[in-house]
Amino acid sequence: MISQYTVEPYKKATDAIKSPLRYPGGKFYALKHIMPYIVCVPHDEYREPFMGGGSVFFAKKKVKYNIINDLETEIIDLYRWIQDAERCEQLIEMLSREEATRERHAIIKELVVETEIEKVFKTYYLNRTSYSGIINRPAWGYAEGKSSPPKNWGNFLRTASKKLVDVEMFSLDFTEILNMPPKGRDVLIYLDPPYYHADQKRAYTKPFDIEDHIRVAHALRNTKYNFCLSYDDCPEIRELYSWANINDVSWLYNTDNKPGQSRKACKEVIITNYETKHINSIL
Repeated sequence: MISQYTVEPYKKATDAIKSPLRYPGGKFYALKHIMPYIVCVPHDEYREPFMGGGSVFFAKKKVKYNIINDLETEIIDLYRWIQDAERCEQLIEMLSREEATRERHAIIKELVVETEIEKVFKTYYLNRTSYSGIINRPAWGYAEGKSSPPKNWGNFLRTASKKLVDVEMFSLDFTEILNMPPKGRDVLIYLDPPYYHADQKRAYTKPFDIEDHIRVAHALRNTKYNFCLSYDDCPEIRELYSWANINDVSWLYNTDNKPGQSRKACKEVIITNYETKHINSIL
């Protein structure tokens, strides 16, 4: 029997924080559309196989068991580092002496790291100062007056550190996260894979091709857990998930991160294996 849950307008969780990262395809501007499909499902175990910037994880109420995963090892290594409060403060101290300039960005981009802290420092500095937060072949993308200045980075990391306490972290194929035995009574999985139509080579170091998108659909069709999935709205995805519940959503975003540029409409779909009933319009 397919479960049905009541979807209500988005209300910010008491422990909600912003992601410490900028990220290509990040869902910060989509939270009011995605979160209602997450919070309506009772769960004591939460899994996110494509963590990325983690806007949904950081925005939702933390449950007893939490598992995050991403094949981009630099991102998971950063999360693991700041999970420890003492090491997080060491990183904050290093960053506190930095400035966001094109010249400094060029220097950090060529930095040959020798220690773990230098590695996560480089990852975070480039994430905060590169176009769309892309650290794979990063291009300068910091906009004075729009991008968050270095003086704010420490607070981003410190609040994220607290939320990451006791969270399990992996850098595995998504199927391994989906197939893990449950620790809790009720498991909810949120997935935000790379867009079906996306510039894979530019944004990510690990390829995610058509066969991988098909693998996601196959794995989710056979999972015994509740899932919520966000994707770009395209005929290929609608065909792959014709067996599931597809909800249309859209929001505005600024892909170029340029002051004064109008935001563009982004059309996506939210796909679930559970039915939802809306008591008020949230779209």
